[in-house]
Amino acid sequence: MIVRWPIPCHGIQAGEAFRRLRNSTVFWSWAFNFLRLGTGLVLLPLLFHKLSSAELGMYYVLMGLMALAPVVDFGFNPTIVRFVSYAMGGAETIQAQGFARAKTAGPNYRLLWRLFYTTRLLYRYLSLVVLVLVGVWGTYVVEMRIHETPFPNVARAAWAVSLVATSFDIYSGWAMIFLRGMNEVLPSVRIGVLSTFVKFGVGAGLLLAGAGLMSLPLATLVGSLLQQSLARRHCHKKLGNYPPPEKLDVWEELRVLWPNSWRLGVTAVCSCLTAQASTAICLKFLGLISFGQYGLSCQLVGIISGMAMVWTQVKWQVVGQHRTRHDYAAMQRLLWPRFWLQNLTFLVLAAGLLVCGPPLLQGIGSGKQMLPFGWLACLAFYSFMELYLSFWTSLISTENRVPFLWHAVAASLLSVSLSLILIHTTALGIGALVLAPVLAGSVCNYWYWPLVSARSLRTRLLRFMFGVPQASPAQESSPA
Repeated sequence: MIVRWPIPCHGIQAGEAFRRLRNSTVFWSWAFNFLRLGTGLVLLPLLFHKLSSAELGMYYVLMGLMALAPVVDFGFNPTIVRFVSYAMGGAETIQAQGFARAKTAGPNYRLLWRLFYTTRLLYRYLSLVVLVLVGVWGTYVVEMRIHETPFPNVARAAWAVSLVATSFDIYSGWAMIFLRGMNEVLPSVRIGVLSTFVKFGVGAGLLLAGAGLMSLPLATLVGSLLQQSLARRHCHKKLGNYPPPEKLDVWEELRVLWPNSWRLGVTAVCSCLTAQASTAICLKFLGLISFGQYGLSCQLVGIISGMAMVWTQVKWQVVGQHRTRHDYAAMQRLLWPRFWLQNLTFLVLAAGLLVCGPPLLQGIGSGKQMLPFGWLACLAFYSFMELYLSFWTSLISTENRVPFLWHAVAASLLSVSLSLILIHTTALGIGALVLAPVLAGSVCNYWYWPLVSARSLRTRLLRFMFGVPQASPAQESSPA
């Protein structure tokens, strides 16, 4: 086998290189993540100087609650993306378990229209569920420590705006989900870049104007409105030449979506509830300022993980199309270089954060801190292992099955239990929240599911990782 660099660069003129970059989903996804990182770096000094330490802690509480909302999606997002990719691959129909083999060479537009209307209706109801469920839990969490903030009523108003913005953000995402399933990743990322830039501009302006905790929730609402409008228009443009079927049974489609959606949903709920439990434990036993350190560290490591994940994230839709055709060799050729690029990207960026992060933060002179070096390294290791696990479980999911459900549930319960035990029986302090999930994941998930998932590629784990599949001519000539 021959080692080949995944992005060919020999004999490319400047104009051709620019064209490839402009049409590359990886480039735009990286631009999106760099924009998120850049806006974060710009907004952090503003947050440090415009918010007190207690308000900064409340800000991360609000961000954590807003991150809870996607859990109400309950696994429909990846399931819809997967089924749309099947339809784009020519599948005649969708089924609750497994997948139908492709019957046509091109997309099945009748099935695409059915999934389009199903997705739109589904996310209308999900946004209402977010408004109720997240509203109840979030109000309890906010009120737990709101007396520590200098202006409690302002914090309450900020939470109310955050709740409305989060609910609409869930609804506005349905068209983006559908675009990704159609392998329209490039326009969806471009829309994400534009909406993120708008969020940044509005948020920075409101912070400078003295809006405080209200700034970023209001910016999120504005960005979501823009995203919804642009993504929906692009969906209609792609489907416009193919009229929708006259009769649609949306509820029948939802019944097909449900069996694996609830399984993915339970895993997402467990992951999110684990994070919320960590928040509650930290607020209960360590206070708001300590949670500010923990939240800042998680945010920066999360940005790194998101940037590394780009290499594989933009190709799961194509993997789904290859899956319907049972083309396992193409799947291996597609995924191998991106698997390694994902891992190496994370390691390089994490090393940069560990070495440069604390001095840069100290240079800002805000008095704010990340976790101590040892615990920050442990947090980075945990995020790397979760990224590694996510690759393999996502690969299993392309078969429209979720066998890892109860292992994920057990790991989440074990993580919370270990956090409480370590907090009460050791002097680790906030380190208990970092060490517990590492220990829980290492029991089974980090080694077992990669072994199982590699078999779905008709190969073995070590053979896939180090065998270096030879690229096909078509792959060599395509942009990244």
